[in-house]
Amino acid sequence: MKFIGRNASSPNATRWDTFEKLIPPEQTPPAERKWQQRYQKSPSFLSLHLGVKADTLPTGTECHHILLEDWNRMEDPEGTIFVSIPTLLDPALAPPNHHIIHTFTPSWMEDWQGLSPTEYQHRKEAAAGRVIARLEKIFPNLSAHLDYQEVGTPRTHRRFLGRDDGTYGPIPSRKLKGLLGMPFNRTSVPGLYCVGDSTFPGQGLNAVAFSGFACAHRVGVDLGF
Repeated sequence: MKFIGRNASSPNATRWDTFEKLIPPEQTPPAERKWQQRYQKSPSFLSLHLGVKADTLPTGTECHHILLEDWNRMEDPEGTIFVSIPTLLDPALAPPNHHIIHTFTPSWMEDWQGLSPTEYQHRKEAAAGRVIARLEKIFPNLSAHLDYQEVGTPRTHRRFLGRDDGTYGPIPSRKLKGLLGMPFNRTSVPGLYCVGDSTFPGQGLNAVAFSGFACAHRVGVDLGF
């Protein structure tokens, strides 16, 4: 019995890894080939984890923000910036009088390949600077109030999360009729089960946890428990 995990936030293989590397292409089940036609890899992310002084945030700041200046660039690298400030909900996550800002924006692996360590570091710093400059539209003088900064790239996601090209997971390549088009935990290969964000119901911690519960139930039923 073989299990292949596909969690949006853990070091597991993707469905592409499973059926392109574990099983020879000529033996890939038709259902899996159809899945690969319906879905594509989403981009990865440039992620910034920032520690800031509490007075950086204007009074009444909300926990989540989306920053998009040009709708035509919504899906471009660095086009859309997502912001989460968990310490607004739980101040104990940061030292007193400080906040954590987690911000991320789409980024593709090919923009980070073939760089020397020095070039890679410089590119990370430049990208972080661009994101912070845009964030200053909602958090004025943010750059002057930083106590901590950590930058992650698609290469970071690939290295520490084991994701193919650092991808966040599969997204439809064309309009589909709801989530039920995603496969469930069993495959056409006897004894091979799949679990994670490329099984129903998709990406995200809640969805992946559900797929794990469903897979455990499926295995139990198949074993006669």
